[in-house]
Amino acid sequence: FRFRRGTISDRVRHAMRKLDRADVAEQVVGACVLAFPIAVTEEVWNLSEQMATINVLMVAAASCFFLSYFIYYIHGKKNGEEGFHLDGKRVLVTYGVTLLVCALILIMIGKLPLFADTATALKRIVLVAFPASFSATVVDSLR
Repeated sequence: FRFRRGTISDRVRHAMRKLDRADVAEQVVGACVLAFPIAVTEEVWNLSEQMATINVLMVAAASCFFLSYFIYYIHGKKNGEEGFHLDGKRVLVTYGVTLLVCALILIMIGKLPLFADTATALKRIVLVAFPASFSATVVDSLR
């Protein structure tokens, strides 16, 4: 085993490729894959009206946790990176893009009462974003 200078940083740089416009476009497409079928279900509309805010916050926290682990596994472990390194920017951008896509889809189908009932609108976005964030990450990782 030979340890050369700069080897670890080269491996990390290679494993964690930069987030670019193509990645964001892939995330948008991936988020649409599951956001649309989930957003058009009446169960999500009713659940968002009935669910307590603390439960929706737990769904959002679980989504961020699992998304972080998923991104770490796909972009770190898969590429042979040793040690723990998570690209926080990729997690934030993926979840942000997913939330925007979900909001746009809900607006298009007329089920986002953003000004009439803001709490319900935000709950719907979070509930639809839970599965959509994972499909966004999977499509982003295919390249």
